Amino acid sequence: MPRRSVPEAASAPADADLNLDGFEGPVVLSDDDIHERIIDAVIDQRLLPGTKLVEDKLGQAFGVSRTRIRQVLIRLAHEQVVTLEPNKGATVAQPSVDDAREVFEARALIEGVLVQRFLERATPADVQRLAECIEAEEEARREGDQAAALRLSGRFHLMIAEVAQHQTYERMLRKLISRTSLILMSYAPTERARPVLGDAPVRWVDACRCDAHRNVLSALRQAGGWPEPGQPRVVATRVGSAWMDEATRRMRVHLHEIESGLCFNQPEASGNDLHDVFLAPAEGPGRKRQRIVSV
Repeated sequence: MPRRSVPEAASAPADADLNLDGFEGPVVLSDDDIHERIIDAVIDQRLLPGTKLVEDKLGQAFGVSRTRIRQVLIRLAHEQVVTLEPNKGATVAQPSVDDAREVFEARALIEGVLVQRFLERATPADVQRLAECIEAEEEARREGDQAAALRLSGRFHLMIAEVAQHQTYERMLRKLISRTSLILMSYAPTERARPVLGDAPVRWVDACRCDAHRNVLSALRQAGGWPEPGQPRVVATRVGSAWMDEATRRMRVHLHEIESGLCFNQPEASGNDLHDVFLAPAEGPGRKRQRIVSV
């Protein structure tokens, strides 16, 4: 189906980031670092679908050559996060309705398996880390920190994948999460809430909610015999338990509810300024970047 056009984002020169790891002077970024920064900007919804990615401006922002930027953009195009067109350059991908449905179908299949493998391998400490992730997400929502809430909501899903120890599915899920962020920016209902970046209203995606994650976690606890805090230990058979099937069902219902909440007749989004995207402080002075993802 035809893709909707989105106004090109304004761009501005930029520098290299400073003092990210407590060291003075510019940070020398690898291609993997640049790739991660762009992915993070998509996941945090600072780079909107249709935003033009000008090689010169990105090169200035990251302090590298156009040649290196081009290689990163090619890699992102293979991951379907960026669209490359001859004589037009690169833009952040705009997923179609079919793309959206395929991504959620794939996630339901993959994450159902990951939930089962999580239950076969998880320890009480793993379950506690999931609970702490949900608590951190709830705190970010209370404080109005939308970018942090988005990243933590996705971190919940990825923590399950990491414990599941299925490397192929984990890699696939990481890529699907990036595409999910583009889908939500394109089709999630628009709210005029405090924006992630700048003063313009943005699509504040509240689809991946803490209560849904708590429902999944509750079923995981039941399946594994891990009690809620303050409750006695429950003896349960992990593999083959009815609660194992229930945990899988709740994860798939959660993903289905997100997909069902999408609106495929959205007004056009507008791109953010690349200078603001890659130079706006994402963390306090001296704090290291943490690789976390969205829903």
